[in-house]
Amino acid sequence: MQTIFDYAVIGVGAAGLSFLKERHQLINKKFIAIDKNIHIQKNHIFGFWNMPWTKELTRHSHKHWNAWSIISQDEEISFYSEKHKYEILYLDKWKNESLKSERDLVICQNNVRTINKKNKIFEITLDNDDVCYAHNIVDSRSTKLDRKYLKQHFLGQTIKVKNDIFDENKLVLMDFRVDQSKGIHFIYLVPFAKNKALIESTMFSFNEENDEWYIKAIENYLYKFYNLKEWTVLDEEKGSIPMTVIDEPKNDFINIGTMSGAMKPSSGYAMSFIQKQISDLFQNDLIINKNITNPHKKIDLWMDKVFLKVLEADSIMAIDVFIKLGKILNGDEFALFMSGQANMLIRLKIIFKMPKKPFLKALFH
Repeated sequence: MQTIFDYAVIGVGAAGLSFLKERHQLINKKFIAIDKNIHIQKNHIFGFWNMPWTKELTRHSHKHWNAWSIISQDEEISFYSEKHKYEILYLDKWKNESLKSERDLVICQNNVRTINKKNKIFEITLDNDDVCYAHNIVDSRSTKLDRKYLKQHFLGQTIKVKNDIFDENKLVLMDFRVDQSKGIHFIYLVPFAKNKALIESTMFSFNEENDEWYIKAIENYLYKFYNLKEWTVLDEEKGSIPMTVIDEPKNDFINIGTMSGAMKPSSGYAMSFIQKQISDLFQNDLIINKNITNPHKKIDLWMDKVFLKVLEADSIMAIDVFIKLGKILNGDEFALFMSGQANMLIRLKIIFKMPKKPFLKALFH
């Protein structure tokens, strides 16, 4: 007799893993996880600020920082928070935690070709022509958007050097002292130790660059600001994230993750919002009627839309916006804002301190 799974989780990245991590809340249910790359996807890191709903992430995080900074050509803005630390979590660690105890879970290394619904049962055809069945589809796959949109794209290298040159107690969130000719460009520096760090060249633009462009930016940065000519590359990661408000999918699935609105459009941060989405899904019984809530408040999405218009119109002005943001918010306020938990006072502080002309132009565009 053909097994009918209770839940088929399609796409086992950050969101799919986070759903599977909480599957113990669904008692006596059978799960299948479907992803061609589930065992071969490259390890990478997730960054997030410690919030009440990220306790599980924090328990397994690799390292945290109470201090972080944003750097422009002229100044460095420093932040500190005792309560909302900045955390780093490795994909491999989260995967191991999410997939362990596999007695209720079947893992399938395939892509999905088609999904059809027959008599309230989903029929899932795989790329090897095998077919499996499920009562519910949990879809966390990303899809290509059929419109032009701003992207956050990056390539990062974890390096080790001979001397102790990095400040391991402060993470550099954005360093804009790099080439700005192709769009908004900054270095994200994660200091794991005094001689080991992730150096990531990150761009906000419509077009991605070839790998050599990012690598050259990293090399120039390390030479200019650390006088480095030699280092050992321990690992490399790259990616591209949509910076846009994504419409709610129109299907009969339980949609989670980036393509169901979990990502913060103005920053690309998603892992924290995925946890909030998954938490709401289980704790409020939304999983029963598939009523997935967007983890972002409407006012925050509205502010993000306006901000993205400014980014698209003037990249140099955008750097000034990030610096102004740093000057008017303390560490706790900054972490809350980036995590979608800003109160009205924080929002008003931001609105009144932003440059009026470009924001008004974007607002009425």
